[in-house]
Amino acid sequence: MSKLDLSNYEGGREQAYVKHYLLEKYLSSWAYIIGGSAWDSLVFVDGFAGPWGAKHEGFADASFGIAIRALSEAIDGLFKTRQIVVRGLCVFIETKPKPFARLDRFAKENSTAGVRAIALRGRFIDNINAIDAQVATVGTSPFKFVFLDQKGWAATPMAKLRPFLRERPCEVLFNLMTSFLTRFVDAKGRESSYHELFGRDGVLERIRALPKGTGEREEAAVQEYCKSLRDVCGFRFVSQAVILDPTKEKVRYHLVFATNNLRGIEVFKSAEKEAIKTQDEIRNETKAKRKRQMAFFEVGPPKSPLMKQLHQRYSALAREKVISVLANHRSSDLPYEDLFCEAMAFPIVTRADLNDWLGELPQLKVIPNGPRRKEIALV
Repeated sequence: MSKLDLSNYEGGREQAYVKHYLLEKYLSSWAYIIGGSAWDSLVFVDGFAGPWGAKHEGFADASFGIAIRALSEAIDGLFKTRQIVVRGLCVFIETKPKPFARLDRFAKENSTAGVRAIALRGRFIDNINAIDAQVATVGTSPFKFVFLDQKGWAATPMAKLRPFLRERPCEVLFNLMTSFLTRFVDAKGRESSYHELFGRDGVLERIRALPKGTGEREEAAVQEYCKSLRDVCGFRFVSQAVILDPTKEKVRYHLVFATNNLRGIEVFKSAEKEAIKTQDEIRNETKAKRKRQMAFFEVGPPKSPLMKQLHQRYSALAREKVISVLANHRSSDLPYEDLFCEAMAFPIVTRADLNDWLGELPQLKVIPNGPRRKEIALV
């Protein structure tokens, strides 16, 4: 059960609740899985920590408060239940003086023997060497989770991110504010900032060539960023989650997740599925309150028309991709996990969707191969 309190987010931060809900779900599972594996330390890096808009005096509604709690609980649980000793490190970065002072005080007050917390002043990208120095002190085999929740897009140039994210093992969750990003696509003088964001030639031109107001530019921006994380930063698997506006039928932003482990995609998609359900319920309640009908509102299945459209859209794209992979596969069998990762690269798409598509193709047969692995055979 989530430990987040929705009342801390009411009044315009409901979308942040959904984002934090997904982050909390992922980190809680991640910490137990990684802490119980070959790594001796868990590292959480919050590149744009704030705090921004937090209401709870203990920052339970801030990303850094969520992270230190999730790591602390997992590390304590691993020791109590399995006698596994894991160390934790949280590194929080903020540039503005007043938010940094609050952040620094929080880090010092909440740092423990099990999870050390430290706040660094300045721009995230300028603090990479300092972050690396902190990570080097926590253990011999640390696993790093990087959360980049920036408001703009110029603060994380891909070329400078590359050496930091390629230092394995590492995962990243990036908040890509697509509506803001595409608003200035046609503006003169911003070309260099877009090139730095994506780290590849020709991306801005491809986005500009798409029609305005159709959602295609936003979709292309996300796909291009995912491609950069694969091609420039070397991640094997990339996925997405969609966060909607709490009161309008529009996408607020995309969360882009990158990992090198199939298990990471599985856990992320599980967290996304629960976040979608929570998001739907929150949007339903928020709209009811705004209509002043809460006392008489009969709660039915709160389904967003936009979410349904997006699911249909992304499902069609994912299905097309899966069929293309199958058509171009030369041998008679293909690991199920390969198709799973291709399909899960799209938001909202689930394992059940993939299994339904495979079941519709009579020439395919799923053959178990080991405790987790399956093969897709052409028959």
